[in-house]
Amino acid sequence: MSLPSLRIRRRSAVVGALLALLGVNASFSVHVWFPADNAFLMLIPRVETLIYALLVLVVVVFPGVAAVLWLSFGVVYSGAEAFFLYIYGRGFVPAADIPMVRGGLLLLFGEIGPLVEALTPVTIILIGASAAAVSWFWTRLTAQLLRACGLSTVRLRKVPHRAFFVGAGVVLLALGAMVFGAGSPPLAILAARAVGVGGHEFRVLYELPPEGDDVGQADAAELTGVSTVDDPPISYVFPGLRDRDIHHIVIESYGYAVFSRPELNEMYRPIHQELERSLSEAGYQAVSGYLLSPVAGGFSWLAEATLMTGQLINTQPAFLRLIEQEDLPSLPSVLQDGGYHTLMVRPGTVHGRWNNEADFYGYSDTMIPYDGDFTYRGPGFSYVPVTDQFAFWSAHQRLQKTQGTGGPANGRPLYVNYQLVSSHTPFNRIPPYLENWEELGDGTIYRELEVRTFDNTWGRGNELDEGYIAALDYVMAVIQGYITQFFPKDDNSLILITGDHQPQRPIRERDAHLSVPIHVLSRDPALLEPWLEQGLQPGFVPRQAPPHPHMTSFFPRFLEVARPEPKQHEAVGSEPEPQDR
Repeated sequence: MSLPSLRIRRRSAVVGALLALLGVNASFSVHVWFPADNAFLMLIPRVETLIYALLVLVVVVFPGVAAVLWLSFGVVYSGAEAFFLYIYGRGFVPAADIPMVRGGLLLLFGEIGPLVEALTPVTIILIGASAAAVSWFWTRLTAQLLRACGLSTVRLRKVPHRAFFVGAGVVLLALGAMVFGAGSPPLAILAARAVGVGGHEFRVLYELPPEGDDVGQADAAELTGVSTVDDPPISYVFPGLRDRDIHHIVIESYGYAVFSRPELNEMYRPIHQELERSLSEAGYQAVSGYLLSPVAGGFSWLAEATLMTGQLINTQPAFLRLIEQEDLPSLPSVLQDGGYHTLMVRPGTVHGRWNNEADFYGYSDTMIPYDGDFTYRGPGFSYVPVTDQFAFWSAHQRLQKTQGTGGPANGRPLYVNYQLVSSHTPFNRIPPYLENWEELGDGTIYRELEVRTFDNTWGRGNELDEGYIAALDYVMAVIQGYITQFFPKDDNSLILITGDHQPQRPIRERDAHLSVPIHVLSRDPALLEPWLEQGLQPGFVPRQAPPHPHMTSFFPRFLEVARPEPKQHEAVGSEPEPQDR
């Protein structure tokens, strides 16, 4: 072989080796360039790539088991980190997210019974095996190209000056990785952080009374001995709430983006204006603001746990530890302790329930499909088969029974938590709204009605914005109809409407705030005044500029509203002793 042809081969090998290492660098940096939508960032040298190159060159056992394992780790972890950063706005937490493969299979294939238990480990193994196979092929190719460049271990031993140049290249690569890659920690550091996530202590925000010391409305005088200035001298367990019924509506994926992103707001504004017009005509006033959610794009139960307890719950391990706590209060448990009948309406729980969850929150009653609490026989829409309108209708029928003579809620104030799901991704099938709610029946009527469809699937779509807004249009129509048709004309309930998290990208903006709206409504302006003191602003449209209060602040603020300092009230008789409850 002539010298010129040898040089050509080596030049080609050098180019091939550089491209191979570029591919490795891209694999190790998926979590950097993919969420940022900037492919140029894959060119920035990574420390992981340096380690990989050294493993390929130095390790004698070909094709380099250590290099294959290292690249496999990088492909899986960086890809998973990119997915969770892009969709959910948080990093990958193996202990929390690997078990969620089961839930993903149920979302893809529906209720498949025991088969899901077999498919879950198979899916995890296939993901790992695929990454290992690709890594083995790529490592073998890279090693051959480096050898063709004259950079094999044997040649390095025979030609010292080449070792010098290789060493200089390694140093330059390391310097580049440290300088240009400083904005993103190495994957090993990210993994170490993830393993240690959630090891914090829970804060004690409220002391529950001793077991068996439940407090009903009849005990209110002994507890507080206070009344508001403009009310008759009746004592309340929760003076700031006046022991009114509370309807708490949590809207899936109702996020800051509908107000902050111009394209979305242009489509959503008429919907919100119609909601405001209808409820204003019914006598409702509102104050609004934002809360910073701990999650985005999904994991609604983590946002719910944060909202209900005031604890920062942003991973599954933290959630599981939370519901194991016996003496940690939540909003429903505090209200139930004060004499409220508490009801959870959760139409999205179709594949099971978290152990101890209902008991932890302290609900008097629950409605979830998994337990057969809904008689829905209609078709599925997007995420779950039970539509929000059917869920409201079922809850209304349940409340009529429980509030009737002899019912467990008779003569007691209500706290009802409605966790709506019809605005859940993938925003592809939106149910129609029925003006006559009695036509809902068992849901089979939906098979006869026209359904709005959009070209969206899980993870992608050509009509994500349109489908998302159509879903919110339906949800707001349902809320508007439920309040105006089924709440008595003289009803002075407190209505809380909150989002759980921002929608997935690209519906929400890149680097968007993870905030969600909160609206507090009532026909009684006095119920809204304490929320103005908490920082909310008058009106149905939130106008708070970021940074917004974190969702962890909601529960403490609610307690401050519910039981304000005695000095804010007129004492009846002698001033009562402070109550630590």
